[in-house]
Amino acid sequence: MHHAAEPPRRPTPRADAVTGTDFRIVDLTDLPDLTDSRDLTDSRDLTDPAGRADLTDSRDLTDPTELTDSTDLTDSRNLAALLTGTGTGAAAHTAWDAASVALLPPRLGRPYLRPGHCRVVVASEAGRPVGLLPLLRGTPGQLPQALLDPDPETAAVLPADPGDLLFVGGCVDLVAGAAVAAGLTEERRRAVRRGLVDRAWEQAGRDGLVPLALHVRDDEVADFRGPGRRAAELGVTCLLRLPRDGSDASYLAGLGQSGRRTVLKDRRKAAEAGLRSEVRPAGELTAAAAELVVAVKRRYGVEEHPRLVRARLARWAADPAGERVAFAVSDGAGPVAVTFGCVRGTGLEIYETGLADAHPHRHEAYAESLFQAPVAFAQARGITTIDLGLDATTPKTRRGATLAPTWVVRPDQ
Repeated sequence: MHHAAEPPRRPTPRADAVTGTDFRIVDLTDLPDLTDSRDLTDSRDLTDPAGRADLTDSRDLTDPTELTDSTDLTDSRNLAALLTGTGTGAAAHTAWDAASVALLPPRLGRPYLRPGHCRVVVASEAGRPVGLLPLLRGTPGQLPQALLDPDPETAAVLPADPGDLLFVGGCVDLVAGAAVAAGLTEERRRAVRRGLVDRAWEQAGRDGLVPLALHVRDDEVADFRGPGRRAAELGVTCLLRLPRDGSDASYLAGLGQSGRRTVLKDRRKAAEAGLRSEVRPAGELTAAAAELVVAVKRRYGVEEHPRLVRARLARWAADPAGERVAFAVSDGAGPVAVTFGCVRGTGLEIYETGLADAHPHRHEAYAESLFQAPVAFAQARGITTIDLGLDATTPKTRRGATLAPTWVVRPDQ
């Protein structure tokens, strides 16, 4: 658990102070086509102690297209199309800015396996969508992983029943945040984000729930702050920034002597071990990777059935947001390590890594799959940021990643 000084307070306008913006809360069960079990997405959320996703900030990775669509969101069919990524209009033409692909509209329309507990705060201007913030009711009797060892001040506001929690910004992939239209100016995007959070906090009070936002990214925490709220550092996330020219020489030069030595050693050891690296569509490797993911979880004392892991990975690979890829490292017998990632614009978000538990070149395969192969892929594709996610900070910073805090925002009591 990390603790740091609180970020500076900011004046928070009420939602109706964002001129011309309407904020309303939509229950996903009221929308057509959102409760079909075929649309259910990744079950690895913050309420699952086995969940260890590695997603972090991908701000400014979308193309800043203008908001020219005039789709009327008062029609529930249009809103359903927006949230599921189907149909035309706003769902097809509006670019979004979010801390993770997990927060993009196509993902928001998948009700996290519990549709009756999921709502979305929708911000619109003249019928056009400009902001979306997921709300998820807690699970009775089950605290999320991020709250199993809370700091004393956060523990003091937790209700006796976790079912009385309201997760503001969602509860998926260890990230909370809002999706806002990228065509807005930075000032307006921040105002919309603040309005969404204010509306969510207000609704929690009306419903008698305790609002919490878990793993809010550092770039957005100021917009989650407001009267009656307190932010405390919860964890750290790792981001690797690559030179825009795509040059490996520039990347190595920026690492410093120690970092260059580590990276070059990684490459040499992988070659000496005879490991083969390839990039493939994620859907092609979900079955082969399932046992490797199970091995990683078991190493940390978590048991998960391979069939469940395989189904979860398959759902993630089929998600419509971004390009889903897998970095496979193999020896003559098959895959030794597989890392899954999602490309969006000029960013790559790492999702999960599976790794053989007993292999003579386990370390080399890990370094190749999680670092070297994604870097080579990024350099070839013009990608400038790789989100390496939470935890395991030492091996990531040794290879050039920088750290940023994630935050829990809770009632100030």
